[in-house]
Amino acid sequence: MGNRIKELRKERGVTLKTLSDAVGIAVSTLSGYEKAEGEKGYRNPKIENWEKLADYFKVPVEYVEGKGWSQDDVVEFLIFVISQEYGDTEGPFSTYVEDGKVYKYRLDLDEYFADVETDDLPNYEAYIKEYKEDLAREVAFDNNEKGEELTGVSYDDGDYEGYGLEGYVDEFFDELYDAYFHDKNQIRGEVLDSIIDSCIDLTPILKDLLPADSIRTIKRYYFDFDLKNNRIIRKPTIRDEFFFKCKKVFLERISSLSDYEFLASIGEGNGVQPSPEYVIAKRLSDELQEKKFDSKMASFKVDPYKASKKNIDAMSITSNDHKLLFEIVAHLLDENKELKKRVDQLENKLPK
Repeated sequence: MGNRIKELRKERGVTLKTLSDAVGIAVSTLSGYEKAEGEKGYRNPKIENWEKLADYFKVPVEYVEGKGWSQDDVVEFLIFVISQEYGDTEGPFSTYVEDGKVYKYRLDLDEYFADVETDDLPNYEAYIKEYKEDLAREVAFDNNEKGEELTGVSYDDGDYEGYGLEGYVDEFFDELYDAYFHDKNQIRGEVLDSIIDSCIDLTPILKDLLPADSIRTIKRYYFDFDLKNNRIIRKPTIRDEFFFKCKKVFLERISSLSDYEFLASIGEGNGVQPSPEYVIAKRLSDELQEKKFDSKMASFKVDPYKASKKNIDAMSITSNDHKLLFEIVAHLLDENKELKKRVDQLENKLPK
């Protein structure tokens, strides 16, 4: 990947001459920096010039150098996710997206993990620890007529007592495993299933950010029908006026897109590491869910009765249940208001 000097310059509406005057680097030199490696006239900036450019654009050096994902890359990915609400394709990204869900690992997951050592699987240690504790409790239950939880184990010489569940598990797990668990591939299979199924449903969140007509355009924009092979295909990516219209909306409503340190830090996601697409989806999902919650809380503070009714009416329950539930909530709100009133009265009586 090339650097982002030209991309940043175009985003900010800055000419080479303006940038040259601001950072003290000749126009011809900057022009060489913007060329692709191997292209005639290409030049690679010195570290001090990387720093000057990063300081001017107010982004990390790594972002100017071209590391991680650019804003445009992320916007293209988000548009692609929306387009996949009712479909699946690898598209321009190697992470699998199906029905708007962004999966955590790459498409070659099954083949890759076939050669991975069990201990190297993500979250394997936490999974096996939980399994060990459950297994030890099961053994303790089997060995105790009352079914009481294991509280202590002592060695034959009686020098060590109060061994406890954790010590019991660590010391005797291999024996317990052999005695009580015969299919040794089961745990690996369960861990792999949890890895493969791990995903984030990003589409419902993103659809709240764009108007309905833009959503419809995205679905037409990204796909065409291949008559020869009778299948849906993805159109080539064209960052046109509509693309930048969507980008403007996303930038206004997703602060993570302006966090250049985050963008520059997005890795390759090879092997057992989460894919960069999943990392982006997780960050955006957390941010937008938090904003949605904050918005609800803000409306609740203004008028808790109105906000409560709005949320109750949105529930998929009968009208009678709507009415009953709101009556209960309204009663609790009344009680809370009365309690606050009494607390305020008591505070006013306290000596200043």
